Amino acid sequence: MIIHGLSGHCQRYEELATELNKEGVLVFAHDHVGHGQSQGHSADIKSFDEYVQDVLQHADKMRAAHPGIPLFVFGQSMGGSVAILSALERPTLFAGVIVSAPGVIPAPETATRFRVSAAKALAFFAPRTGVARIEAHLLSRDTAKVDTLPLQVKAFKDDPLVFHGHVCARWAVEFLSAMERIQREVHNFRTPLLALHGDQDKMALIDGTKFLYQHTRRADKQLKIYPGVYHEPLFELEPDAQTARRDIVTWVVERI
Repeated sequence: MIIHGLSGHCQRYEELATELNKEGVLVFAHDHVGHGQSQGHSADIKSFDEYVQDVLQHADKMRAAHPGIPLFVFGQSMGGSVAILSALERPTLFAGVIVSAPGVIPAPETATRFRVSAAKALAFFAPRTGVARIEAHLLSRDTAKVDTLPLQVKAFKDDPLVFHGHVCARWAVEFLSAMERIQREVHNFRTPLLALHGDQDKMALIDGTKFLYQHTRRADKQLKIYPGVYHEPLFELEPDAQTARRDIVTWVVERI
């Protein structure tokens, strides 16, 4: 199961799905509410748990359709946070969790006391007020230039299914709350874990991924740090993107 990140959609992960398919792995995914082809207000959510419950419902349907087959989940960025919370809520659901640059600890320069207080006030009085947006140039360092833009950055900017507007104050507060919950409950995480992160990520704090890895009590866990890589390892320069895909595929196949 693939869980995409904020502003994205599931079709972006076709290359990963194709490589998993070649190993006989069935891949499924959905667009979060308010993302891609799903209905809902973009970048706004009343509760972060809505993402989690949608994942659990989808996973249950697929397990019922394919009984006895181990289920793995991959989540990118915010999707990684959703994957972690889903595994915390249902510890026996997944045979393994793979996260790439998950949101676990907010960046201190972003989540200042003033900014958090302001976001909470806006979330209460004007929940759909825009407070931030995805900076596409921070996603990938792909320097194969197309019309003066890095290839993957241009693909993100030109994708009609990607949301390019501002995230709402309520969404930001809900995401902060979700990260706080992960920090509180990480010691209960029991699922095999593969955690990936680029050491030049400017969007998700690498210390959060290290915190997740260090505090999970499962013996079967791996942490892979990619030198020079930005926020989305799967959409990076080659051979780094291929390395990340193969790391995921190999890890899954070894546990089937």
